[in-house]
Amino acid sequence: MKNYFFFIFLLFIIVSCGGDSNDEIVNPSSSSEQKITLNDVTIVNDNTIKLQWSATSKNTYVSFYILRKYAQIGQYKKIYEVSGSTSEKTDQNLNYTPYTEYQIIGYLNNGDMVKSNPVIYNRPEIKLLNISPIDALFDADNGSAFIFGENGNIIKYDVNSGQKVKEISTGVALGYSYLGTYNGQKELYVPRKDGWVYIYNPDDLTFKDKINFGSSVTNVILAGGKLYGSIDSPPSDAFLKCFDRGTKSLISNYNIGYNGRLKLIPNTNASFYYLTTNLFPEKLKIFNYDSNGTFISQNQLNSSAQQSLNYKIFEALPSGNGLLVSMQGGIYDSNLTYKGDLPRGDSNLSGFDFDSNYVIAGANNNRKIEFYKLTDYSKINSLSTKGYPFKVFNYGNKVVSISSTNILSMASAFSGPGPEDIAIEVLNK
Repeated sequence: MKNYFFFIFLLFIIVSCGGDSNDEIVNPSSSSEQKITLNDVTIVNDNTIKLQWSATSKNTYVSFYILRKYAQIGQYKKIYEVSGSTSEKTDQNLNYTPYTEYQIIGYLNNGDMVKSNPVIYNRPEIKLLNISPIDALFDADNGSAFIFGENGNIIKYDVNSGQKVKEISTGVALGYSYLGTYNGQKELYVPRKDGWVYIYNPDDLTFKDKINFGSSVTNVILAGGKLYGSIDSPPSDAFLKCFDRGTKSLISNYNIGYNGRLKLIPNTNASFYYLTTNLFPEKLKIFNYDSNGTFISQNQLNSSAQQSLNYKIFEALPSGNGLLVSMQGGIYDSNLTYKGDLPRGDSNLSGFDFDSNYVIAGANNNRKIEFYKLTDYSKINSLSTKGYPFKVFNYGNKVVSISSTNILSMASAFSGPGPEDIAIEVLNK
């Protein structure tokens, strides 16, 4: 029996050593034969990074993918593809974030894929608020910014100290809010998609009161002790409701046909510019009320004359004699006549505010804040920002920019994406 097992073992050795001597034995490539080394980034400016790498392999690289992510636990996204003969690429669309990570993937002509080492670019000086905003308000009396998130959260931020004061969660989607004064006290009016308007103390965001508007509230404004709210009432109607702030009783309810956003016209008791939302082509109107909250009349822009309308980028001029709207800086007079655009060049304007002499405009794509004369709208100056301006506010001899981490798409109100996150920048004029 022992001889039998020995014979089988010997036969196994002979067979294993035999075979066709021309057969090629292929071993996996070692790391030294097939490797991509990504170097540390070269900083060009705040939103531009140069990447360089070296690649070795006995096979030919067909192409390289450049991957990027903005969080340690996030997923890489392919941002560029270059030829296999290339060893560098400049990323000119870097988000304004404290953490950025890159990796290169090379594809060989035999179908293999080779990954580089990851490279991290940290900017700890960037302080994000961890909110994706739909809107922001500013109290220039004390330097308080209020940011309203798409998740229903509200943040109060003190620009003087550079600190977040408080954050609350409302638990519901929000409309466009308003900061007003009633009986000598400031109040923050927050419209909600569940039909309520909540009233907060802006000092500490504590709840004060609420009024039921009955259906989803797009935005709300306080004027003359009355709260005016645009109400979406599916499937086809929309209303402009007026409530007494003190008694919370309904004063008037006017069918406006299409849901929209209001802006109080300065130097009037209760007249409003009104621009429809989620409707194309958009409709621009003026609604006039008396001091008691009773509807008087409306004017409407001739639809054939529409130019540059976007309810997300929409402000009344401080004189009350017109408005600015859209990324083109469309100018309309008090008769809703289109007068032209601000001379913005290639800037996409994301928001407007005013001081006594100038229109202050955020130029999102160019990361600038631009100044235009209120008299003739000529452009006179600009300031550079590090982030991408989402909203801008006048603050004495300074300008406050609510800056997005990412560049925004603002060709129309339906464009996206919105801000993924924000930082607050304060600049000297």
